[in-house]
Amino acid sequence: MRFLIIAITVLLTSCGITDTAPKPLKALYLTGGCCHDYKKQQHIIPEGLSKRIDIKCDIVLEMDQDKMKAQLSKKDWSKGYDLVIYNLCHAKETDKNFVDSITKIHHEGLPAIALHCSMHSYHWKIKGEKTWNKLLGVTSPNHGPKSKISIENVGEDHPVMKGFPKTWLTPNGELYNITKIEDTATVLAMGTRTEKGDKTPAPCIWVNQYGKARVFGTTLGHYNELVSSKEYLDLLSRAALWVTHQ
Repeated sequence: MRFLIIAITVLLTSCGITDTAPKPLKALYLTGGCCHDYKKQQHIIPEGLSKRIDIKCDIVLEMDQDKMKAQLSKKDWSKGYDLVIYNLCHAKETDKNFVDSITKIHHEGLPAIALHCSMHSYHWKIKGEKTWNKLLGVTSPNHGPKSKISIENVGEDHPVMKGFPKTWLTPNGELYNITKIEDTATVLAMGTRTEKGDKTPAPCIWVNQYGKARVFGTTLGHYNELVSSKEYLDLLSRAALWVTHQ
């Protein structure tokens, strides 16, 4: 009997069948800052992701920029994570060495997702090369007035956009202006304000290759009604799988 059990175990192992279940993705969800309802979004987004894909998010909510900096200055703060999700608004940072220490981790291979005001963080007051913008794949200096946004899916063949509507009118939103797109970035959707402000389309969903890391970015995500929508959470779920090569 003992030899039979050993034989069966060897056979199952050789066929790739074992009793070891695949480990869920482990994400670090960094959030906090001004101007947004991060206290509620820390539940909406991680919980929405976990209902769609096998992922566990460790959440760091820090409204104070200096306290978040202290968290991200600790040795090995990103160790053990499959990806980092940035949903924060810390725009007044002036320490280039600190920002470069973050981007270096991703350049070496750690995937990232950047949401909404992360595009306005860690670069406005940085002098010299802005590695945060290189990480994001775009540069956004400001945004227009609050307005529903008409989204055009221009990257239907990309895995991140599979299942995303060809066109989608968001709930109330805030479209960011984009002044530069890095050569390493690929725009997947364009957004147009439908109610107020300039009607010139702006990139609002894209992917970027930063060194060895895949990065997903979207400027969508101001209001809770938008981030809790099926379209948005499905999009982020596909993005998490894509950046981690799942």
